[in-house]
Amino acid sequence: MSGPESRTNAKAFLEIRRVGEERVRFHQLSGSHHVIGRRPDAQVVLNHSSVSRSHAELVMGPFGRWWIHDLGSKNGTYVNGTPAAERLLNPGDGVRIGEFTLRLRSNSVPDFKSPLVEAPSSSRMRTAAATEQDEPTTIFHQPPSTLRSAPQISAAHLGTLMKLSRELMRVEDWGLRVFTLCEFVVGDDFPANSSAVVRLEQGRTPQVICGPQHHDRSDRPLQFVPRVLKQLWDTHEPVLASNTEITGDVIHPGRVRDVAVVAVPLITTDQRIDALYLEFPERYGSDEWLNLVALVSEAYQQAEVVWDMRAQVRQSAFIERELDMARQIQEGLVPRAFELEGLELAIGFEPCRWVGGDYVDALPLPDGRVLLAIADVCGKGLQAALVASSLHTLVRATADTSPPLPELMRRCNEYLISYLPEHSFVTMTCVALDCHTGELEVVSAGHPAAFVVRPDGSLRTLQQNENVGLGMIQSHFRSEHSVLSLDDVLLLYTDGLTEMEDQRREPLGADRLGMGFSQIVAINPRATVSSMRERLIEMCRAYRGSGLAADDSTFLVARRRPTLRPPSSD
Repeated sequence: MSGPESRTNAKAFLEIRRVGEERVRFHQLSGSHHVIGRRPDAQVVLNHSSVSRSHAELVMGPFGRWWIHDLGSKNGTYVNGTPAAERLLNPGDGVRIGEFTLRLRSNSVPDFKSPLVEAPSSSRMRTAAATEQDEPTTIFHQPPSTLRSAPQISAAHLGTLMKLSRELMRVEDWGLRVFTLCEFVVGDDFPANSSAVVRLEQGRTPQVICGPQHHDRSDRPLQFVPRVLKQLWDTHEPVLASNTEITGDVIHPGRVRDVAVVAVPLITTDQRIDALYLEFPERYGSDEWLNLVALVSEAYQQAEVVWDMRAQVRQSAFIERELDMARQIQEGLVPRAFELEGLELAIGFEPCRWVGGDYVDALPLPDGRVLLAIADVCGKGLQAALVASSLHTLVRATADTSPPLPELMRRCNEYLISYLPEHSFVTMTCVALDCHTGELEVVSAGHPAAFVVRPDGSLRTLQQNENVGLGMIQSHFRSEHSVLSLDDVLLLYTDGLTEMEDQRREPLGADRLGMGFSQIVAINPRATVSSMRERLIEMCRAYRGSGLAADDSTFLVARRRPTLRPPSSD
């Protein structure tokens, strides 16, 4: 039996404490990323001089896990006491940012009433009699004399809780942990007569998911007090009732049995509650014993958190290995050493998250030209990476037959229309260049316009807005013909460059990108294209500052060089 799915689907939130203060505040994690810092527009504002304006960022990974990224902060970001530039977080991990400690929790926390968030105290415990004593069919008060004579909780009782906690930490199977809990509270170390774990859901009959277990080892059914379960559902808090006679769903005030009933939540979500339901001898019907049962619940919850963390660490290690392999495969598809007479080539490729949806390629064509291609798949992550990889395969397979450039784009479009997910598309630019003559053919399908920069820094753009993106509709593609002169530099890029934002959330834009790259070429026209690539990367990083990349950034820099003319076909 596996654990309840509510834990994997639970909402995550941050528990935030400042050093030296008792007050705790909470921040629900909705959306995919949260900037943490001193600036007023941050999602998590920590207003103290020890915190940088944009200090760190929480980012949801491809499998719903949260990562912490330091954004070049002055004092650094620490996870469980260790400096972290980028780190996967598990529930319970402590993140130190300046004078603050942020702890990641995963639980549904409506009004933060769940005992997982806040330790129960006697002031928060409520008996069913306290809210229903004026109704005719009620759960009757515990007499004050009985409250005063309740058995005292000793150090031995607290020691048994440590024993239970250790035992739950050793039991990996969720079903066996619940059984261990029920067995413990009716065993020799605890005074409950009967126990069960019951599941409450809106509009459904309570369901017993473990038990009942009885101290006398009998197999009699356990009869639940409906009002106890109703109050537990309404308040999400531990409930105590006593001096009741229970027959089915009817409460009979005339026949009193010496029993106290306790119900405490174990797992709470917006849709359901899993609760520990106990019957005690009547003399144990006191707030002190209710508190002790709440501590039993907390021991169980802590064990669940530990087992969740262990499972997530194993899963994370597997996911990280898979993502690392996927990234290696994707990076292996990017040409790193391309040698062709008459052409210098350098490529920049930076996925914003593990794997990306950009495609870039360079390959010789059978007709003697060279094909330069760049594409951007709508979306990010694994789905976009798979589309980009399939596009790499399709372009290479199609280019081997040397079709006209518009035909190559048409075939790519046909394929993507058939296989792309709904509402997705691809933008792409293909350039076919004759390195001997400089003749250049361009087809752009909804992609940002390519730049050509002369050695003196003058700039012109190639085809744009002539064709729609790929994968949307059937289309015929038109090409543009031009010339790439000797020492001219060609720049193909994806919108990850033009849409990157500075600290004021202002995008770089095509004009600033073109102007900046023109200056890079003009400052040193004889520099290698590899050097130009590095300077372009530095320019983009300086513009983005400490902000985290929001999209994949890919570009290709190519320069035409003199060649020996091929022998005449005559």
